[in-house]
Amino acid sequence: MLKVKEHDFTIPTALGIQIRQQVSLAPLTTMKVGGPAEYFATVNTTDQLLKLVRWARHIELPYFILGGGSNLLISDQGICGLVIYNRCRQVRLDAAPIRCIGPFDERPYLFAESGAAMAGVARTSVRAGLTGLEWAVSVPGTVGGAVVGNAGAHGGEVKDTLENALLLDEQGDIQEYDAHNFHYTYRDSILKQLRPLQAALKPVVLSANFRLNSGVQVEVNARAEQFLRHRRQTQPVEPSLGSTFVNPPSDYAGRLIEAAGLKGTRIGGAEVSQLHANFIVNPGGIGAASAQDVLDLIQHIQTVVEERFSLRLIPEVQLAGEWALRTPIKQ
Repeated sequence: MLKVKEHDFTIPTALGIQIRQQVSLAPLTTMKVGGPAEYFATVNTTDQLLKLVRWARHIELPYFILGGGSNLLISDQGICGLVIYNRCRQVRLDAAPIRCIGPFDERPYLFAESGAAMAGVARTSVRAGLTGLEWAVSVPGTVGGAVVGNAGAHGGEVKDTLENALLLDEQGDIQEYDAHNFHYTYRDSILKQLRPLQAALKPVVLSANFRLNSGVQVEVNARAEQFLRHRRQTQPVEPSLGSTFVNPPSDYAGRLIEAAGLKGTRIGGAEVSQLHANFIVNPGGIGAASAQDVLDLIQHIQTVVEERFSLRLIPEVQLAGEWALRTPIKQ
């Protein structure tokens, strides 16, 4: 447990930010499991986010940025340090900047702060008749998490349209990074850490610019509606992590899990979805499954699939918080 002196809260209070202690994080995750934040604060503007992170760095208080809480499994012990709940949600369409050197690209930017819901950003682009983000209309999570994990669906992913992102770097400077700087691969980037995530003094995604193309409105709408229908028909409505494992080359994690006879398998309150085997669900909601139940089920799936097909599934979900083992999910 970290101790923060009472007088240290002067700056957050002046910013209109309340620091609370021992706040349950389960309601803020899509899986509805997880322990408390030692310290917890909500920010609604990028200015608040910047100043709160700089304050935390000044007093050497490790911080953890929480967005939509999808593809994230927070331990039952919770997160030691300051959890910053990112509600910075501004989204707007910007004209392409005029450049004095090089060819002029007329395609517009879609600007989104890191706490904006990725699905909402995609819907903004669809309403504007822009194409390139239709795949994201049903994707959970926020822009910040999508940039870090190269989120994707239906053959599209963040790296396809991301022009650049604004980060507060480890030195405390605000820097603009082009998409290629993140060395994106399938559901991965240099920003993503596969080991258990913990509060630390680390870079923070502030916003992102997506470069999109003009499309035919009726066609853009049709694609978005098709993806929404597909999600409703094939993915569970119960609390879940999202996709549990990344798809192996030339195959699907869900197919392998189903072929291994694991649909409906339960450990505690966690269950392999009967609708889509690559989803672990928590049918009872808050208080039904524990984070350890979910982790045990992930490891059980890995073991059975490897025994059956000689292939080890790689988790897409990230662990966060205080876990008993340093690397509880084998890669």
